Amino acid sequence: MNLPSKRVGWIVDAQNDFMRPPEQGGRLYVHNLFDGGQDPGAVQITPALVRATEWMRTHCDALVYTGDWHDVSDAEIDLVAPDAAKGTYPPHCMGLSADAHEREGAEIIAEIRPANPLILHRDASDTDATGVARRAVSERRPVFLHKSRFSVFEGNPAADTFVRALREQLGGTIEIYVIGVARDVCVKGAVEGMLAQERGIPVTVVTDATWGLGLEGENESYARWLRAGAALVTTHGLYARTSSAFRDLAVAPAKT
Repeated sequence: MNLPSKRVGWIVDAQNDFMRPPEQGGRLYVHNLFDGGQDPGAVQITPALVRATEWMRTHCDALVYTGDWHDVSDAEIDLVAPDAAKGTYPPHCMGLSADAHEREGAEIIAEIRPANPLILHRDASDTDATGVARRAVSERRPVFLHKSRFSVFEGNPAADTFVRALREQLGGTIEIYVIGVARDVCVKGAVEGMLAQERGIPVTVVTDATWGLGLEGENESYARWLRAGAALVTTHGLYARTSSAFRDLAVAPAKT
C-alpha cells in the first residue's frame, strides 16, 4: 500500500537584503537588472509570500527556509567588480559578519520570519542534518538552512542528508512546494536540484510568489521546469488544492 506523499514547504532566500529595496536597507534587492530600472522588484510579491507561507504552515508536514549566509571570502562575493552574469555579487546576506547591521540583512523578512527555528549551519555535518530533521518533525518546528552558494545542494554539505532524513522522518515520499527569490538563481538551484535524477523529488513552484533578476525569462524557466516534471501553481491554486472543491488552477502569471 502506497502512503500519500508528505508536503514540505520550501521558502528560498526571502531575506532582508533580497526583499527590501535599497532605501529600506536591502543590499542586493531582487529586481530585473537589465531593464533600466523599470522593474519595481521583489517587494511586489510580499503579499503572495505571506499567503503561501500561511498555507504551508497549515497544510505542510514540514517547513524549510533557506538563506544565503555569507562570509566576505565566499566565492560569489566580489568587493571590486561584481558581475551577476558571471555569478558574482557585492556583499549581501552577511550572516557571518561581525557587524550586526550586516547580519540583519541575512534574516528572513519580518512578514514571514519563523519563530524559534532549528538552524542547519552552512558547515553542518551529516549527523547534524539527521538530528535537525528528526527534531523538525517530532517538535513540529521550522528549519532555517544556511548556505554559502546559490544552490542549497552546493552551499551546504549536509543538505542532501537533511532532505533524505526529513523524508525518512515523515514516513514516506515527499513533495516540495517552492517559493522565494531569486527565481533565476537560488530558486533555480533548489527546483532543479530537487528534480535532478539523483533525487527525483516532485516539485511544485508557486509562480506568483517568486521574482527574478532578469538573467533568464520566467517563461523560459517555467518551460524547462515543466519539461523536467515540475508543476506550476499560483497561491490561489494552493488554497484551491486544499479546499473542499479542489480544482487544478496551475497557471503561470503574466510576464514580469
